[in-house]
Amino acid sequence: MTGLQVQLRSASPIRLEAEFDCGAGELVALVGPSGSGKTSMLRAIAGLWTPADVQGHIRVEGQAWLDTAAGVQLSPQERRAGLVFQHYALFPHMTAQANVALAAGPGWSGADVQTLLARLGLATLSHRRPSQLSGGQQQRVALARALVRVMPTPSLSSAPAQLPGVLLLDEPFSAVDAPTRQTLYRELAALRQKVSVPMVLVTHDLAEARRLADRVVIVDAGQTLQTGEPARVFASPRNARVAELVGIQNHFEGRFVKGEDGWGRLCWTDASQPEAGLALTVFDKNKIDDGTRVTWVLNGEQVDVMADGQQPSLAEPGHTRLRCQLLEVLSLGEISLCTLRPEALPSQTITLNLTSRLLRRLQVGAGAWVQLLIAPAALHIMPVRTK
Repeated sequence: MTGLQVQLRSASPIRLEAEFDCGAGELVALVGPSGSGKTSMLRAIAGLWTPADVQGHIRVEGQAWLDTAAGVQLSPQERRAGLVFQHYALFPHMTAQANVALAAGPGWSGADVQTLLARLGLATLSHRRPSQLSGGQQQRVALARALVRVMPTPSLSSAPAQLPGVLLLDEPFSAVDAPTRQTLYRELAALRQKVSVPMVLVTHDLAEARRLADRVVIVDAGQTLQTGEPARVFASPRNARVAELVGIQNHFEGRFVKGEDGWGRLCWTDASQPEAGLALTVFDKNKIDDGTRVTWVLNGEQVDVMADGQQPSLAEPGHTRLRCQLLEVLSLGEISLCTLRPEALPSQTITLNLTSRLLRRLQVGAGAWVQLLIAPAALHIMPVRTK
């Protein structure tokens, strides 16, 4: 199998249960809270962190960088890994060009290094030392130093190169301003067209992961919880913890009731009012038994908001109409953070990000009533795990 394969287990000094892959030319984002082990996974791939009790393997293009069963453990110098550290880690006594040239692979000349620095907006800064550069400029130097480990020289053919290496990016865009970030995004996109290497990105920014990554890996407490395309993972979390980590605000309890013709009912319940409930129409994929206790999330992007009493222009099958009162409207520029209370289940609240333009068109504010039109696809159900 081509690309990068990671499978690691360790109990100390921190728990580690990492299992993911990244194909050649693919960008995979590791997403999770601070202290979840994302950076440790990058360092393990680069060979900079290897727990004494680690078990498993790291393979790149079929070559074993680590295989505990076979007794293989390459040194960091033997691994063709370009790593952008979160805090740059530039040599303070060396110029920007010297920092990059030190990491350059065979065939890179001083002119080639200068060309790469120019592409990253550092042409006039190449002879400065890190202390003479801003944080964003240092970040770009660190990115250039990682790129020279895995990309062909500018003088080589522009045809895709197959190199036995990986590019590891630890929060590489966190310290730069918006225009520079866009420039670096473009450089990364251009690099992917020229160099077919696995790229692993660590980020806290869900929007950045969604924009850049082919797949995301949700990480928590050293464990990889879910892997998949960003849109799918963010809309269909595997469990309640993943839902929390990807920032889903509307997370509720209920019971699933099987129906007919591929439809089911989600009975939205409240622990404080077990007899109360509200039925929502959902798809029945024949994966959940009738009467199963579930948790579920509501994807606000698939909810339409209408004026109270308004009829939908098209009667979509399976859509649920839900009358709600706007409890709070907090303006955040073009977006307003709205809290709504369902009339049929007043102990619960729904949070939606609505455009100020929509609120003006509906002529509603705090205290007003609106209708939500909820598509079945907006509801994602997760069975409650019982020990």
